[in-house]
Amino acid sequence: MKKTVFIVLSILFLISGITGLYEARAETDGPALTILDNHSMRPNNNVTGIHIGEGVESIASDTFRNQINLKYIEVAAGNPYFSSFSYCLYDKDMTTLICFPQALDKAEIPGSVTKINQFALYGVEPEIKEAVKEAIKENAAKRGTEFEYIRYNAFPYNKEWPWNCEYPLTN
Repeated sequence: MKKTVFIVLSILFLISGITGLYEARAETDGPALTILDNHSMRPNNNVTGIHIGEGVESIASDTFRNQINLKYIEVAAGNPYFSSFSYCLYDKDMTTLICFPQALDKAEIPGSVTKINQFALYGVEPEIKEAVKEAIKENAAKRGTEFEYIRYNAFPYNKEWPWNCEYPLTN
């Protein structure tokens, strides 16, 4: 029987394949994580879904690369920076697609989306990737704007990060 584990810290991860139902507080030596990057989660783990809480302020463009089992992303309604729709991650205004989960096989793209993060479709099946790009290009044409690939929320890496292959949210 498939069970899930809940890890709570401004983000809720649903991890499959673990026996029992647990709630565990992820703790770090520093302040709570409000910035996510590609060192927040171990690559190719069993994370199938992510809930981004109200306290997450910044997500690097490559945060969800190599999350091959990721099927959905949800965002707390009170988050002032991000939103989700049809299991995909967008900026709050829903003009930029930040992440289309790699294991998601279909999603509705809102008509307001005209930009795409450079890694938003990383690892997505080629047919799905092309369909999403075409939908966003059509949205841009209908709105009279130009379709754009952007490096969303690219911030300088925290120099205090412990670059020791520890992934605080999935270790």
